[in-house]
Amino acid sequence: MRISRDELSLLDRGGRPTLADMLDRMTFSPTRGSIELNGARMVLSRATFGADLQDELIRRFGEREAMVLLLRLGYRSGREDAEFVRRAWPNLDIGDAFTAGTRLHMVTGTVRVETMHNDFDFRNDRFSGDFLWHDSVEASEYSRRHGRATKPVCWAQTGYAAGYASVFFRKLILYKEVSCAAMGDKSCRVVGKTVDDWGRDDPFVRMFLEEVLVTRAESQPRIEADDAPGPAARAEDLIVAPLRPTLERIAEQGLNALITGPDGSGRFAVANWLTAKRFRTAEVHRVHGASSTLPRVLEAIAQALTKGTAGGQVLVIDALEALPEAVQVDLLALLKSARARPEKVLLVGLSTLPLSRLQGQGALRAELLFALSVAHVAMRSLADRPEDVVPLAEAFLARRAQRRSAAAPVIEEEARAALKARQWPGNLPQLESTVLRAALLAQTQGRITAANLRAATDDVAPSGAGQAATAGDQNAARVAPLWDVLRPLLQDGLTLDQVVSALERHALEEAGGNTSSAARLLGLTRAKLDYRLNRKGTVD
Repeated sequence: MRISRDELSLLDRGGRPTLADMLDRMTFSPTRGSIELNGARMVLSRATFGADLQDELIRRFGEREAMVLLLRLGYRSGREDAEFVRRAWPNLDIGDAFTAGTRLHMVTGTVRVETMHNDFDFRNDRFSGDFLWHDSVEASEYSRRHGRATKPVCWAQTGYAAGYASVFFRKLILYKEVSCAAMGDKSCRVVGKTVDDWGRDDPFVRMFLEEVLVTRAESQPRIEADDAPGPAARAEDLIVAPLRPTLERIAEQGLNALITGPDGSGRFAVANWLTAKRFRTAEVHRVHGASSTLPRVLEAIAQALTKGTAGGQVLVIDALEALPEAVQVDLLALLKSARARPEKVLLVGLSTLPLSRLQGQGALRAELLFALSVAHVAMRSLADRPEDVVPLAEAFLARRAQRRSAAAPVIEEEARAALKARQWPGNLPQLESTVLRAALLAQTQGRITAANLRAATDDVAPSGAGQAATAGDQNAARVAPLWDVLRPLLQDGLTLDQVVSALERHALEEAGGNTSSAARLLGLTRAKLDYRLNRKGTVD
C-alpha cells in the first residue's frame, strides 16, 4: 500500500486514534480474502457501487424513499462505527472517540473532512458542529453520472454523521447538508445540532423521526406521498436551477417578470415556478399577445380583484411584443390600480426576442417594458447548458415511466456522452422527443444505448428516406411550442393564411424591406416570395 510522502507527516495529527493508528491496525490478507481494522471485517469496493445503489433505489422507490433508506443505512453504519471505536480503543478520551468518526470517514476513502466549528459538552448534552466535506464520494459520483444536482445528494454520509454523533449524547444529533459539490458548490457543507435545537417541527427532523428511525417492519414505502417530488417536479427544478437565486428574489419582492429566451428553453416552466412560489392558489390566464381574448381576460382579472376573490391572479402573456397598443394601455391601467397589489397579481411577459431587441423595436410602450424589465430573466438554450442535458433526459424518461407505472430506463455511458455532444437546436421539446423515441427503440429492456439514440436522431440514417423521417421528427419537436401558441388563436378564428401573411410581413420588417433577404429568412426564393406578396397586395 502506497502513501504519498506529502501525507506522511499529517497522519499523526488530531486526536487518537489518528490516521496512523488506524493504518497500523489495518490488516490486509488477500490470500484469505480478508481486510480487518483492529479485528473488524472491512470490505474494499469500487465507489460506483454506492452510486449504483442510489440510482437503483431511486428507480425502484422514488427519490424521497431512496433518500430515507440511505439516511437510515448511513445512520446505522455510523452508530456501529462509534460503538466499534469505543470497543477497539477502550481507554480513549471521550472527545477523541467522538471526533474519530471524521478520521474513519477519511481512512475509508469516503470524504476528506475539514472542521469549521465543533463545540460539544457531553455532560449537558450540548452540541453544534459545522464541517466541510471535500471530494465526497457520493457527490463526485453523482456529478460524474448525472451532472449538476438540484439538491444535496450525500444522503448516506449525512445519516452516518448523525448515527455516529448520537452514540455520545442522550439526545439525537442530526446533520443537514446545506451545500453540496454535486450542486456546483466548491465543497459539501454539513451542520449538526441536537434534535431540540433544530426544532421538532422542522420538516427534515420530522422525516428523520417518523421515517428514518423506524424498524424495517414499520417502514412502508411512501412513493405516493403528497410532498414527494415527482419526475415532473424534478424536470421543472432542473430547468429553473441556474436561475433559482434570481427567481427567489423576484418572488420574495413581489415583482412582475419578463422572461426571454429561445423556443423550448423553458420559459413557461419558469412562469409556472414563479406562480407556485408566489401563491398557494391562483387563477392562471395564459394568452398570446395577439389574441383577441386579451381584453376579456383583463376585464375578468379586474372583476376578480374588485370582488376580492381568494387566491392570486396570474397573467402569462406569450409573444409580449405582439400586444396591441390599446391592450398595453389597459394592462398598464390594471397594474397601476390600487387593487393590483403584489400579493394578488403577477404579470409574466414571455418573448423569444432578447431585451435589447424589445427595447429597439418600439412595439412595446416604454412604461410597460420598464415595469417588466426590472425583473428580467434570460433563459439559455440547451447548447449553453450541456451539464444539464443528461439530468433533463432522465427526468423526462422518469415522468413517462411514472405515467405507465414502470421503471425508467437507464441511459448508458456512451449514450450520455452522445446526448451531451449534441447542440439541440429545438431545446427541451427536441430532447424529450428524442429520448422517448430512443426508449421506444431500445432493444434491451430498461437500457438506452448510443445506437438507440442514433436511431432516434438524424445523425445516422440508412437511406435518404430514413434521414427525411428523422429530420421530420426533429422538426416536429421544434414546431411543437409554436403549435401550443397558435392553437388558441386558430380557435379564435385566425386562419392559416393570416398566420403565413403575418410571418411574411415580419420577415420583410426584419429585412428592412429587402425582399431577397426576407426570402432567405423564410427559406423561399426571391421569385416565390414576390409572387406571394404581389398576389396578396402586400407589394405595390
